[in-house]
Amino acid sequence: MQFITAAMLCFISVLMMSVSNADEPNLDFYSHKVQPIFDNRCLACHSCFNAPCQLNLQNYEAFQRGANKLNVYDGTRTKSVEPSRIWIDAHGVSEWRKRGFYDVNTSKKPEENLFLSFLKLRQEHPAKAIEKQVADTQVCAATMTDFATVAKSSPQLGMPYGLPTLSASEIQMLETWITKGAPGPLEKTKKEWAKNPVEIQKQIEEWEKFLNEKPLSHQLVSRYLYEHLFLAHIYFPEKKNEFFRLVRSKTNCSHGIEEIATRRPNDDPGVKRFFYCLQKFPGTVVMKTHIPYEWNAAKLARYRKLFWETEWEVKTLPSYEAGVAENPFIAFNQIPVKARYLFLLDDAQYHVSTFIKGPVCNGSMAVNSIQEQFYVFFLNPDSDNMLLSKEYEGQAQGLLMMPGVWGSDIEIKDTPVFLKRLVDHRENYRKLRTEWLKKLKPQGYDLSDIWNGDTTNPNAVLTVFRHNDNAVVLKGAVGDLSKTAFVMDYALFERLVYNLVVNFDVFGNISHQLLTRVYMDMIRMEAEELFLMFLPPEQRLDYRRKWYQGLLAQAKMTYIFPTVGSAEPTGVRFNEDSKSTKKQMVEKILFYRMNEKVRGSFDTVNWKVLEVPESLKNQWKVSGVEAELRKIASVKAANDTPFARFFPDFAYLKIQPAKGDIRVFSLIHNKEHENISWILGESLRMAPKEDSLTLREGYWGSYPNMIFDVKEENLPIFVSAVKKIKSAKDYQKLVTDFGVHRSQESFWMHYDEMTAHQKRTDPVNFGYLDLTRYELK
Repeated sequence: MQFITAAMLCFISVLMMSVSNADEPNLDFYSHKVQPIFDNRCLACHSCFNAPCQLNLQNYEAFQRGANKLNVYDGTRTKSVEPSRIWIDAHGVSEWRKRGFYDVNTSKKPEENLFLSFLKLRQEHPAKAIEKQVADTQVCAATMTDFATVAKSSPQLGMPYGLPTLSASEIQMLETWITKGAPGPLEKTKKEWAKNPVEIQKQIEEWEKFLNEKPLSHQLVSRYLYEHLFLAHIYFPEKKNEFFRLVRSKTNCSHGIEEIATRRPNDDPGVKRFFYCLQKFPGTVVMKTHIPYEWNAAKLARYRKLFWETEWEVKTLPSYEAGVAENPFIAFNQIPVKARYLFLLDDAQYHVSTFIKGPVCNGSMAVNSIQEQFYVFFLNPDSDNMLLSKEYEGQAQGLLMMPGVWGSDIEIKDTPVFLKRLVDHRENYRKLRTEWLKKLKPQGYDLSDIWNGDTTNPNAVLTVFRHNDNAVVLKGAVGDLSKTAFVMDYALFERLVYNLVVNFDVFGNISHQLLTRVYMDMIRMEAEELFLMFLPPEQRLDYRRKWYQGLLAQAKMTYIFPTVGSAEPTGVRFNEDSKSTKKQMVEKILFYRMNEKVRGSFDTVNWKVLEVPESLKNQWKVSGVEAELRKIASVKAANDTPFARFFPDFAYLKIQPAKGDIRVFSLIHNKEHENISWILGESLRMAPKEDSLTLREGYWGSYPNMIFDVKEENLPIFVSAVKKIKSAKDYQKLVTDFGVHRSQESFWMHYDEMTAHQKRTDPVNFGYLDLTRYELK
């Protein structure tokens, strides 16, 4: 009770400050009063491509752009559409109007203003029940006449949709702003914002100088870096809340950046001379697109050592032609393979995250081709075929073609032909890889062939968690032993990045999207196959069958992904318990190949099948909150303990101790599948009795479906209630007792509390959450 009172007092004080300062002279009304309301109440839906009607409110330019009825995520379009990336594809109101965006700020009169009318509609119908999520309610009113129709037929579409209305003072603040003509930031604010912070200006200049050095080898490396970091929110340790984008500019960075807007980062820039520049991120950061990446003096020194430790030269720069630009193994074959692979390994979590978050906000195209939870390991660079043999590299690079070679518009009639070419190339590559493995590793892979992070890098083992159509990548082995596991070599890692990030166009047509998804299937199966190469040959086929159950899946594996190299030996030694070789292999990697600095701390909440060796048992300590949560973590949803089945994909558990700060845990529902071989019919291939929950402290999901609010003293009651869940009705009882309902008046208080907590405890990774999937009931 004391905490709630304090939180409310804090909220009230902030509110009163907003009201009292509203008419102060020289105040930047927009920056200090309007954008904070957008941040704290609107970005929960209105950001990135999945914003309803593409109305983005991350900054003033985005508000001015307005809305558009086009659904970016259209997996059925036969022709690609013009990109509509905020801050990139157009600038200024007139350019956006030409691209079909309409103004939502229709009048200075509040009663005739489209934007304000939707807010007031929610005020007038605060308790109206909703039955559909945001993605299923795309009604884009472009005029007040359209609004009148919506208000009459669907009053539940008031904003914020399905959430508590804005407070009277917030509405009043926005109404005041509208009547003033909805002005943007003051010129002095814009000028101040445009300046780079003094403490990092020197570093920015050094980086831009490095990126634009004239020798051909530098130009080629800069192109490689740009294509891998164009999604990064780059920051410097001296100013961790300032983020920058790496862009290509027609003008010198110091003369003002004029970004070159191409569909993909590996498209021809269209000018002979351009510059790589750091452009300050212009809007509020949201978690679903936030992929932070640190640059500092040590990183710059690392790049110089990494790419130029050995001598190499560039005779001619690669072109941007099809067949070259889309294939990094050809475009960058003059850069030593080891440098490229080590670059990826150095920050593996970032690079894997790009295909999860990518340029698309949610990754349904790629994400429904992966398991709900799996570990990722990497092949030791000294054991990679491409590093061991220049001849092999040359033979392989042409076989590693990807769908991006055909662009964003692939004729539907050509799709089967192109698919066959992809499969044929991939199968020839698998055979080539196996033949060379026999030459280079006749005894098979052993434990030393797994990269151990050079004993210091915590990117050596990652865990991917999928939450329906989005996912997150964590460092370390998080959650209990996963059903499958990846081992990625350089070729797999690079293809993953280029297929799903660099070459992928969310505005492309159905065939482009389909072939991208199918090729991701191929990458996944190869990564799983490489893990199996460390297990006894006689067991590999059994594991494949367990991972791909069902007649259709087995047929696909037989005819499209036949076994190759399944009889090759392994250099890893296992004990007599042949049923647990996968478990043994993972434990060998985590506890014998990696040290604590690399693998991270033990997951004492979730590890149950995974067992810590006796020699490390003294480090295994679990008590308090973690001991209580362990009772519901990693419990299979069998008939006697089915509770995991009834939880949503992702929830947050907010625990309030008697004294001190809150603790926030991510509660992840791992849904098991019989197989993930097909794009459609996923619900028909589930294995719900294998489901489980993973709990991990921190903010590990952008799209929460529920927030549970539990006092620490009541945590045993919460855990006991979870264990007793046998039906959907029982789960709803848990929500009634501990859940934060989307319609309850205190919803925003809980949301604000968590927002402030993450800002305070994890400023680098902080981003506003997306509430478009929050539970309806």
